[in-house]
Amino acid sequence: MTIIGIDMFNLITQEHRMIRDAVRKLFNSLQAKDTERRQLDKVRIDGATVGRALGELGLFETGADDIAMTSAQVQASVAIESGAAALPFPVLEALTTHALAMGRCTTTVSAGATRTLSSANYSQPDFPMLRDGRLDGVARLVPFVHLADHVVINAWRGGEMELVEVRLNDPNLTREARATVEPDYPLEDLRFDGAAATPLAEGAQANGALDGFLQQRTALLAAAEIAGACRSMVAMTREYLLLRTQFGQVLGANQSLKHALADNHVRVEAMMASIDYAAAAMDADDVDAEAAIFAAKHFAGRAGKAIADSTLQMHGAIGYTMEFPLHLLMRRVHRLTTSYGSNRTQADRLFDIFQRGCVND
Repeated sequence: MTIIGIDMFNLITQEHRMIRDAVRKLFNSLQAKDTERRQLDKVRIDGATVGRALGELGLFETGADDIAMTSAQVQASVAIESGAAALPFPVLEALTTHALAMGRCTTTVSAGATRTLSSANYSQPDFPMLRDGRLDGVARLVPFVHLADHVVINAWRGGEMELVEVRLNDPNLTREARATVEPDYPLEDLRFDGAAATPLAEGAQANGALDGFLQQRTALLAAAEIAGACRSMVAMTREYLLLRTQFGQVLGANQSLKHALADNHVRVEAMMASIDYAAAAMDADDVDAEAAIFAAKHFAGRAGKAIADSTLQMHGAIGYTMEFPLHLLMRRVHRLTTSYGSNRTQADRLFDIFQRGCVND
């Protein structure tokens, strides 16, 4: 199947729009509760509450009829709304590992377990070593360990890289908290000293397919979360410019601010279009899917930083305060820009893809 010839404006079906609307309503209700908690109790909504709400929506069901919920288009829609709400829960990691559990690339991931995924899977220089089913070494930057039962990480075995699953209650595993630019998104390093680990695939070809799937799915969902966060930042800035007055008129009457906001809106729409195309290409196993996904992540990272900087400037001094929620979105954009493939990493991947295409031609 190929998406060539499909109307570019009809990549999203009515069913996808219904799912997006349902997820948006869910995240809006959770965001309202989170805002109330931050204003009254000076704390954030509990991440477990977010996870339960997503589960009740049916996103992590494991029946045979639920495979459609693990498609790239559905998961990208969820990630967009997750980024827009910027709630404390590892949506990207939970969605990706659920797709693995549903057998899109493997059938060995534990069914019914709550999993997380190291955000350093494709960037750290050192990985744990797997020998005789036991893992030694360190997995870095694993989010929300306290909410998960299992973690999926990269490990070396016999000179080859492969993905393994580890139970987080293993007695031979210790945890160390890490500082992060997004303090309500807790990260930890996991140190293994003979912890039991289960490979997710056997053979170089199977491992390559699994690794490729994770690289593409995590990059796509990270781009989607960035796009959602940017959408919220632009909407928040528009509301601020229409309410804040200076010298007897609203700030939004300033032409330079109008133009800057319009530029940011165009960037968001371009991000959304690139993500919709990449997700549809991945679901269709299109020949351009890999390039489309990495290009979407590269563009989201560059445009996301520009939008974050611009909206902060348009808010003035209040944008720098912890009480104003803009920083929640900015922090998420900056974290995701460097996670699951930085801009440089995505550019290198695109170069390799284009180089392979030139050789094959």
